Amino acid sequence: MTDPHTPASGAQPTAGGAAPREGAAGHAVLRLWVRPRAGGPMEARDQLQLTAGQGVVGDHTYGRMRHVTIVFEDDWNAAGAELGRAVDPAGRRANVLVSGGGGRHYVGRTLRLGDVRVEIKGITAPCPVMEQAAEGLRAALEPDGRAGVWGRVLDDGELVPGQQLRAERD
Repeated sequence: MTDPHTPASGAQPTAGGAAPREGAAGHAVLRLWVRPRAGGPMEARDQLQLTAGQGVVGDHTYGRMRHVTIVFEDDWNAAGAELGRAVDPAGRRANVLVSGGGGRHYVGRTLRLGDVRVEIKGITAPCPVMEQAAEGLRAALEPDGRAGVWGRVLDDGELVPGQQLRAERD
């Protein structure tokens, strides 16, 4: 498991949340979490089971509109830089941390995480709970969609760290 106070990969930030390259070359799954009950703590996982039309097995959002939430490491680190300190990405309360940045550019597209396709439907709005992770975090996540994206799961499958993220051609 990575140290929560250091970047989760050696990836270089994309300048200003620049649009990702076609195919999202170099983006990979870094960390995974579930939250079994609303308002409860995040639990780190070595793998996630995803079910088409339902979401992340064991997560409190299973069967709801937002099947899975994804935060991008460079976007997260930009928020931390604005705060002047590193903040553990688990504080975002998302299911998946991936390398790279520019997550907002994937809204309306289909991503493939390993063998699982996820239709990205929107930017995740940071909520007041972000303040529990770090004072000022909610505001620091507002610009450029730094809080990540949410989507609907299109395929059954397993997600594990190291799997590549690929944007499918539209």
